[in-house]
Amino acid sequence: MHLAIYETTDARAVVHTHSVFGTVVATTMTELPPVHYNTLLLGGVVRVAPYATYGTPELAANVRAALEGRRAALMANHGGVSIGATLEEAFEATRVLEWLCEVYVRASGVGKPAVLTDEQLTAVVERALNPPEFPRA
Repeated sequence: MHLAIYETTDARAVVHTHSVFGTVVATTMTELPPVHYNTLLLGGVVRVAPYATYGTPELAANVRAALEGRRAALMANHGGVSIGATLEEAFEATRVLEWLCEVYVRASGVGKPAVLTDEQLTAVVERALNPPEFPRA
């Protein structure tokens, strides 16, 4: 799986975990919805690759597909994988992924998490690209 990721992405580092909240989401959902705009740091909605036995070409293919255009993915009934240009970037994507999964799981315990729309996520990107100017005193 790791070699397949290196072969098909621009990744120079891969972090693979079996973190608690990531694994909870990976065992119960087909994707992690955007409940926070930090989802954008991972390239968008986090996909859950369909289950396949670890170490198989099937798992590698499923993960490659789930990572397309993304910096992280979850693996059904398994865990997570994040990529980056450096080990630090891949680790930061892993940290963000686990945080997003924890937010979703904890919010689900309180009620139904609100999911951000494409329009709301686009507004975040616009704001980041065009920050407001504040008057100087």
